Amino acid sequence: MPNDLGPKIGARLYDAAYYQGNAITVRPDAWDRGEGAVVYSLAYLGLRRLGSLQAPVESSDPGNPFRQAIGCVTHITVWAYRPDTWPDHLDEHGTTWQRYSGDTADLGTWAARTKYVRVWQQTSDGLFDLDLLTEDSFRPPITIME
Repeated sequence: MPNDLGPKIGARLYDAAYYQGNAITVRPDAWDRGEGAVVYSLAYLGLRRLGSLQAPVESSDPGNPFRQAIGCVTHITVWAYRPDTWPDHLDEHGTTWQRYSGDTADLGTWAARTKYVRVWQQTSDGLFDLDLLTEDSFRPPITIME
């Protein structure tokens, strides 16, 4: 279930633009701890569409009042189709998938196109996942929740 308790904060997904409508919190998958990627269908999450999202950033020291050192960045990857495998070419970015790494009030055309979503984090000491979708990178197993 996407709302299982865990140490990480989750991304907030809204079915309308500007953080309106139905919303659900999805915690990042455990890819940065060496496990596979988890991709959810919007139907599984109970969302009719994805209109906006909040991708929080965790500070490396929550007790620090300045919180300038970033510990984890939350990323959200969306697909227009069921991602049975990772894309073969980077040129598919923007046509079949898109990645967000910050709060996005209006997904624009992707609000209607998005069918699947993955929430993941890049930690300073975790596996490097920013190049997950590049041609030469290791492709982890994908678990699709529908």
